[in-house]
Amino acid sequence: MLLAKARKKNLSNVGILAHSRDGKDIAVYPNVKNNKMTTAIQYLNLIMRSPNVEDALESKHISEDDISRMISSLPELIEPGLTFHEVEVEVEGGRIDAVFTDSQDKHFLIEIEINARDNAIGQVQRFKLPYAEKYGVDVDDIRLGIVCADIDSSRMTACRGSGIEVYRLSLEKLD
Repeated sequence: MLLAKARKKNLSNVGILAHSRDGKDIAVYPNVKNNKMTTAIQYLNLIMRSPNVEDALESKHISEDDISRMISSLPELIEPGLTFHEVEVEVEGGRIDAVFTDSQDKHFLIEIEINARDNAIGQVQRFKLPYAEKYGVDVDDIRLGIVCADIDSSRMTACRGSGIEVYRLSLEKLD
C-alpha cells in the first residue's frame, strides 16, 4: 500500500492499494462503484473476513478510471518531478486522458488503456498538434505517453519508433 497526498486540499493522506493476480491488475482502491466508496482498508478487511477471496472480488479487472485515479494522485509512479494538471482534456479530435508537466516544464499527454492497441498509439499522436495550438505550446515541449496494464511487443516497437513513452502498471513486493 502506498500513502499519497490527495489532490483535493480538503482530504488528508489517502492510502492507495493496487491488487494484482496472475500478473494482471484487477482492482485499485479507493474505488467508487454505484456511488459507494470503498477504501483500501475496507477492501482488505473484506478479503480477510471472506472464506473465499474470489467471493470478495467485485471486479475481475482494473478499469481505466482506476488507472487515471492512481496516476493523477501519484504522478511519481510515472516519474519523479511529474506534476498532474488535468484529466479528460478536450482538444480538436477528441479527449486526452491525462495531462502532466515534467521537471523541465514539458507537457506530458497520457493515453490510458487496459490493453494498449494500435488505436491508443494513433490517438495519443493525434492530440499533439491540437494541444499545442490550443494551449500555445511548442510541439517540441510536448511528450507523449501511454499508461497501460498490458502491451504486446509489436506495439511496444511501434511506440519506440514514434517517440511514445510506455508505462505498464506493476506491483513490486518490498521485503
